Amino acid sequence: MALVNQLFGGLLIWAVGFSVIYAGHGLGCGLGWGEHLVLGPFTPLNIALIPVWLAFVLIAVWALRRASHAGETSEEPAMRRAGLVGGWAGLVGMVVTGAPVLLPAHCL
Repeated sequence: MALVNQLFGGLLIWAVGFSVIYAGHGLGCGLGWGEHLVLGPFTPLNIALIPVWLAFVLIAVWALRRASHAGETSEEPAMRRAGLVGGWAGLVGMVVTGAPVLLPAHCL
């Protein structure tokens, strides 16, 4: 299991984070949270989703740091590189795919 976490941890965090944000977006839009601006350009939906997004970004950073430290003890350089690539892919993916929560009026 540790090998799976080392190789795919970053991407698993991205997948869970994306799913949670997407579900929260659907729920918030269904409840009408994206219709009224309450704080500058932000709606209640933005205010609810931004902390979730930032939490998953921090978790992805933690996973990347963990992959880089786990790679130092690994005897296989390919495994170390694969863990780092997965960690970076998860972090960048979480930043890029979660960034739209910063935009106002995203319910149709």
